[in-house]
Amino acid sequence: MASIQEFRCEVCGTVASNPTHWYVIQCGDRALTVLKWDSETANAEGARHYCGEAHAQVYISRWFDSVCSPAKPDFTRSS
Repeated sequence: MASIQEFRCEVCGTVASNPTHWYVIQCGDRALTVLKWDSETANAEGARHYCGEAHAQVYISRWFDSVCSPAKPDFTRSS
């Protein structure tokens, strides 16, 4: 008997067993890669799953915030 594999969006928690329009993100401290959904990529170690472009963008923004914090000072503004 074949088992059904389910994936959960890491932003909203939506669960799908056939997430054809989802995205997979693979990331580390220095690099982030956004990939179209395929089962091999989705099952790779460390893969993160997102139900659509908007939720993938949420994660990307959070990743940039964590990597780029604190923000660099803006020396072009006058005090």
